[in-house]
Amino acid sequence: MSIVKRTWLAIFAALLLLSILGYTLLWPALLTHLTQKETARIAAITPQQLADTMPTRLDIQRMMDDLRWLAHADRQGRAPGTAGGLAARAWLVQQYSEIGLQPAGSEGYLQPYRVPEHYQFSRLLRGRNAQIPAVDDAANVLGLVPGTVAGLAPIVITAHYDHLGMHGDNIFYGADDNASGVATLLELARYLKEQPLQHPVLFIALDSEEKGLQGAMALFKHQMLKASELAFNINIDMLSRDTGQQLFAVGTYQHPWLAPLIAQVQQQSTVKLMMAHDRPWYKAGRTQNWTLSSDHGVFHQQGVPFIYFGVADHPDYHTPRDTADKVDVSFYHQVSETVLSFLQSLDGQLLKR
Repeated sequence: MSIVKRTWLAIFAALLLLSILGYTLLWPALLTHLTQKETARIAAITPQQLADTMPTRLDIQRMMDDLRWLAHADRQGRAPGTAGGLAARAWLVQQYSEIGLQPAGSEGYLQPYRVPEHYQFSRLLRGRNAQIPAVDDAANVLGLVPGTVAGLAPIVITAHYDHLGMHGDNIFYGADDNASGVATLLELARYLKEQPLQHPVLFIALDSEEKGLQGAMALFKHQMLKASELAFNINIDMLSRDTGQQLFAVGTYQHPWLAPLIAQVQQQSTVKLMMAHDRPWYKAGRTQNWTLSSDHGVFHQQGVPFIYFGVADHPDYHTPRDTADKVDVSFYHQVSETVLSFLQSLDGQLLKR
């Protein structure tokens, strides 16, 4: 090998070593800096104006009755395909019928489908080529409230009704996650049945969210929904636990036109609307990014604009301690009214776009 070639190889090796050292030393520092910066940004979010009081349009007692029913021990944690999950589904069909929603599934209110267990988890435990077990009986529950203006695409409101079921003798009740979202969905349906929006509103109680957003995926995989025919997705998941009077609104980074709308709704709300947890790592470092964390993530991947409303994780999240008696009833009511205010404002804003 010539001296020139050896020299260039030595230079290349030195540059490679410097790059590796720089990555090893600087990358963690960069992520730490970005994380600290994002943490400070979120902590500094101070709404310009909070309402002194909120309108009372939703029946909180009825919502709590629905939440307690879903999170009762008899439902055994509402795992897909179990007796508790099937009971929750049948109850939801009954509620949709009593409210007077139009059936919007493939079989009445229902969209049945098969659910593979969480794919990556199964591969990890059983090997790359392992056969993945499936739940034979899962279904989304879909009902429609028509709009007052013909020809408009529907706004889709989603909330998953499944939870983690039982592990041994322990029941994972799933009161906040996500009996709270489903109870709010039902109460919004009751309200809008009497006070419809200009847009039609499609209410979808989703199964199998805890198994990897399988219910939301089934909507598009089986062409129950087509992204091009939808106006918007509002996903509600975990609404009932007060973490500093804060409700996170996720999606304004992807859709900046929503930020003024959130600010407008803030003036009608007594809870702090926090636009956060939707920024990529190169802006937020290791800060949790919830863009794909619940069913709204599937709509986002399909190109449907979305907002996700939810509280921060709390110590009872995904534990048997997530029970109905832990619900902060006043906060939960305020949050649900806030979602309704956003929905009404969105209805008008979409007509201007």
